[in-house]
Amino acid sequence: MPTRTAKVGALLLLGLLLSMGGLLRAVSQETGKEEPQAELPKPLVIPEEDKKRKNPVPANEESLEIGRKLYASQCALCHGAKGDGKGDLAADMKLAVPDLTTAEWKKKRTDGELFYIISTGHGSMPGQGDRLREVQRWHLVNHLRTLGPGEAEKPKGSEKH
Repeated sequence: MPTRTAKVGALLLLGLLLSMGGLLRAVSQETGKEEPQAELPKPLVIPEEDKKRKNPVPANEESLEIGRKLYASQCALCHGAKGDGKGDLAADMKLAVPDLTTAEWKKKRTDGELFYIISTGHGSMPGQGDRLREVQRWHLVNHLRTLGPGEAEKPKGSEKH
């Protein structure tokens, strides 16, 4: 019969192998039978209707401030205070979190896509559809558009002509 130390060592080794992606299935220590492990993340597929969805909330100063506060309390732990993907929780859990500050990233996603991702989640990010009201999620979309180096948090259309 294996000692407790041997069992702990085996479990640690198994955890290391699984975290490295080396195994998709593992043998249970209790039953000796193969058991399924967590599935690999599915590719993000956003319905066309959601991609085309327009943000009904104007990106004015009030919306940006609400979005900033929501982001600080709901998103920054993983996505980082600046949106660079370097949040404390993400680092502790070794999660790959996208950098939301790049111009390339902003061009890649429509407001509807951002709203969909915030609402339903993706990969290890849980959806916020049950936690945040719809208008709050739209405020977050507005705030996400302001993230980035050297960009002032000012509403769209507020530039002087």
